[in-house]
Amino acid sequence: MPDMRPPGGIAGGFPAIPPGGLLFGLGVDVTEAARIRRLLEHLPRAYERLFSAQERAYCERFSDPWSHYAARFAAKEAVGKALGIGIIGFVWRDIEVLSGGKPLIALHGDVAEISRRLGVTRVEVTLSHTGGMAYAVAAALKEEEAHG
Repeated sequence: MPDMRPPGGIAGGFPAIPPGGLLFGLGVDVTEAARIRRLLEHLPRAYERLFSAQERAYCERFSDPWSHYAARFAAKEAVGKALGIGIIGFVWRDIEVLSGGKPLIALHGDVAEISRRLGVTRVEVTLSHTGGMAYAVAAALKEEEAHG
């Protein structure tokens, strides 16, 4: 079958998986904003345990930050699932959602090391929140392995 991708790796104006890119894993999560609000209000130290300073600063820019916190929490769970490490056993701040337009995932510490050992070269994520719910889908991608 001929390669139908337009030149430059852009399909319909959106970034395409690079030629030879492989999907390693996919993760999804849904979180109630009210649940995250209750957690953070009743356990204030959870702010620093769950979210980086940059994530907290982003969320606190909004008059109602809870849906933004919930979306980041959901993203961290979705990334853990996409990497196959689940949702326990890692430092939550080791998965960071960088904002400012399209959300980007930065991996740190043990999660970055696990990702490297798995051959995952990047993680893509999409977030949404509406009606008191936050949604996240994450895809762990790796470059095609060279065949000798």
